[in-house]
Formats: sequence, C-alpha cells, structure tokens
Amino acid sequence: MSDDLVDTREMYLKAIYELEEEGIVPLRARLVERLDQSKPTVSETVGRLERDGFLVVDRDRVLRLTPEGRALATSVMRKHRLAERLLLDVIQMPWEHVHIEACRWEHVMSEELEQYISKMVSGVKDPFGNPIPPEGATGPGSSCAEVAGLVSVEEFVARNSGGEILVARIGEVLQTDPDVLLNLREAGLLPGARARLEVHDAVVKAVSDSGSMELSEWVQKHLQVQRV
Repeated sequence: MSDDLVDTREMYLKAIYELEEEGIVPLRARLVERLDQSKPTVSETVGRLERDGFLVVDRDRVLRLTPEGRALATSVMRKHRLAERLLLDVIQMPWEHVHIEACRWEHVMSEELEQYISKMVSGVKDPFGNPIPPEGATGPGSSCAEVAGLVSVEEFVARNSGGEILVARIGEVLQTDPDVLLNLREAGLLPGARARLEVHDAVVKAVSDSGSMELSEWVQKHLQVQRV
C-alpha cells in the first residue's frame, strides 16, 4: 500500500474520531466540510475504508468505526497530540504552527518514537486543551458534549447572552488556521484563560486581561468554554 493511501486512510479515520469527540454525528457530508474534499472523493474513500474493514455505514448513513478502525484512529490521534506537545514544549515551535506540523508527524511516527516522546512531555492534554488518548485507548474518553458545563461559544451566547468564561478547548478545525490561532493567542484566549464574553448588535467579543477579539461565527462554533 502506498504512503499516500496510508495517509488518506489515517486522515479520514482521525477526522471521524474528531467528529465523535466534538459530539458531531459522523456523516460523509461532515467529512466533505472538514477535509475540504469533493463529495465523490469522500464517497469513494469511505467505500474503500468500508471494504477494508475500518468502518461501516449504517442505514441512517452514520459512519461507525470498527474496532480495527477505532484503534487506528486513536493511535493516530495520540501520535498527533504527543507531537504537538513535543513541538511546543521541547522544540519551542510557535503555538499557532504546531498543529499543522504535527499533521505530518502523525503518519510517520513509529511506536518506539511515540514511547520516547510520551516520556519527554508532560500533561494529559494537547496545547489546545484536548485530551491526549492514553496508550492503548480505543476512542475518545468523552465528547465535548459529555463534559459537564463544556459548550461552544455559540451555545453559551445563545443561552446566556454573555458572561465570564474559561477557555477550555480549541477545536481541531480552528487549529488548521495559524492566523486565527495567532489572534487568539494575542488576545490571551489560550486554554485555561479566563475571559468575558460581550454581545453587542450580534457581534460577540471575548475580552481577557491581555486583550480582546471579535469572534466570527466559525470561531464561535469550535471554541469550547465553561462558565465561571
């Protein structure tokens, strides 16, 4: 099997893992959006993954990972998030660039290197507040929707209009845009930071001790917070 096919397989399985973690029903349409690929390409790749035994497509069109697919998806995500910690904590790569670089590392990291990195870095979360799967895990420990009090900014504003929040998780989708991440960092909106959400004329602004940032609808959907 070519490296390109391996990378594509792992990319799709990891994307399904991400959707599950975020509490989003995994459908082919969601993969089209997340991977920025055409419907025919996604349908063809999903069909190949189903034939190879990595997932099944239910009657309701939901994509469900098989045990083999789930184990591989979890392994790739563990390598990805360990690589992010290494790049930030040890190599000291700028925070807004570690995700994209880790996307390359996740496909080439050996099991032996994974073990070494896990001993070098500390913490059970990646630099964006998302949990690093434990060794041998077979899926997300819990989705964002299942973590008590954890909601997107979009949901928080709909329920509360505004208020004091703790930045908890920055979704995988936002991590693909270094410019957005840089804006979040400069506004002091890193995981663990406290801020205040203000809403004026449908404009949502997050204000921290370090700065402020107007949050687009896209950012609001993928920035997870908790009320404080």
